[in-house]
Amino acid sequence: MQIKLRILQLFTILAHSVCFNAYADSWNCSSSDLVREVVIDYPEGGSVPCNVIYKKQTEGFEDQVLWSADNLEGYCEDQARELVANLESWGWVCLETVSTEVEEVVEAEEVVEAEEVIEAEEVIEAEEVIEVDVEVKTESEQAADTEQ
Repeated sequence: MQIKLRILQLFTILAHSVCFNAYADSWNCSSSDLVREVVIDYPEGGSVPCNVIYKKQTEGFEDQVLWSADNLEGYCEDQARELVANLESWGWVCLETVSTEVEEVVEAEEVVEAEEVIEAEEVIEAEEVIEVDVEVKTESEQAADTEQ
């Protein structure tokens, strides 16, 4: 029974990891006291159209749209990752971030996954109680058999 719970927990962790990586849509990059941000913007909420926005937060520059795509899915993601890789090769330290909207989705998924784990634990506990009852009946039946 414990194996079932462990498998469910492992599945939950893996699903959460895959989900989290799939939703990454921005990166914060820093070098010394400078901060740059690479953001993929989806103005209509889907995968296209999209814009790759480059922000120089600590330098007082306006945000720049470096690339856009109207129909080509994956274009903005590829361009953003390439820019981040370039920044890192130039000595910047970049960390993936997730938008607030996506964080709410991930949090909601965590609640559902936690409820599933609790339900699985309750099922396992119920199965353990049933097994104990079966053992008791078996012992009672054996005692009755020996008395006869």
